[in-house]
Amino acid sequence: MPYRHFVDDLDLAVGELRAGREVTIQFAHAIGDTLHVFSPDEMGEPDDGTPVSAEDYVERVRALCRQFGEQVTIRFYDHFEEVFDGASVQMFPEAQSLHLGSLDEVENLEAAFQLPNLKRLVLSCFWLKDKRILEHLNFDLLTHLTIDQTNTKALDLAPLEQAQSLKALYLAPHHKNIGALSALTNLEEFAFSSKKGLDLSFINGLENLRSLKFNLGGTESIADIALPKLEDIAFTMTRNLEELGDMQRFPALKRVFMQDQQQVERIRFGAENRALEHLWFYNCNALEELEGLNECARLKSLRWIFTDRDPATLSLPNSLTHLHVLSGKRGAEAKEKAAIKAMGYIPDDHDDAWFFYK
Repeated sequence: MPYRHFVDDLDLAVGELRAGREVTIQFAHAIGDTLHVFSPDEMGEPDDGTPVSAEDYVERVRALCRQFGEQVTIRFYDHFEEVFDGASVQMFPEAQSLHLGSLDEVENLEAAFQLPNLKRLVLSCFWLKDKRILEHLNFDLLTHLTIDQTNTKALDLAPLEQAQSLKALYLAPHHKNIGALSALTNLEEFAFSSKKGLDLSFINGLENLRSLKFNLGGTESIADIALPKLEDIAFTMTRNLEELGDMQRFPALKRVFMQDQQQVERIRFGAENRALEHLWFYNCNALEELEGLNECARLKSLRWIFTDRDPATLSLPNSLTHLHVLSGKRGAEAKEKAAIKAMGYIPDDHDDAWFFYK
């Protein structure tokens, strides 16, 4: 994804957009007759910026939305001591990307969901009164959806089964009717916060999923998940995780990322992991054994930080170029890297190994 710039100055925005970068245009208060615009090096109170005609500014933003499409995100945030009116989003009917962030009080939120060209939506409104609010979404073109944490655990996900154009879904801890997501057969990326005891069988319905990310929350096992097209899988601070099962059931798997997992003891790979290229483990103190690595004919890199395992005892394939296995002990890194280099490997991370936030 191109680097995203947050701007008020629309002249700057045009330059960034023409360079192929993404731009977010922000509104921290209700749009009145006059807006106060800040240059990138300016800071201050809302009324300290350069005053401009709100009508002219909105028209220029609309023109950018028409010209650059998804590169332009309209963001409404903060609205301190104000109630955000979702109807104000209708000032930008050409907008394809919308971010509603850090908004405490909202009204008419359903109006914000009805932008006719909406493709990307980030919803970060903590106080949600309508637990069925998602049924008001315009699903026709929606390809990317992020739903942040709210004050209620009863946000109903059932309406999302209508989102047949959805390619990427990012969910904070929302689980009510999560099984409905099994209908999203076109989904390619799914990141969510699970919980212990949650039935994960719905994930097997996501037959075109390429990237699966467990972020926070909890689950004990993913052994019953099998996805033939999955390329990336990640776990970050997922409580109670113990069992991954034989990873050969993911024949298209390319990258594994695991961070801050304290109960996983061993992981099995093998010859059926024909596409596997990168393994990344950080602070997984219980992890003792990575089985079948020498059978992974395309494996390029292994990163394993905070382990007592001696790299010389690992059975590795000839394809491996980057080996970054360190104990994390104070003062030991230089010596450990020198030993790895003497084995013929590059003692550092491979550029393509990191993927969790991509």
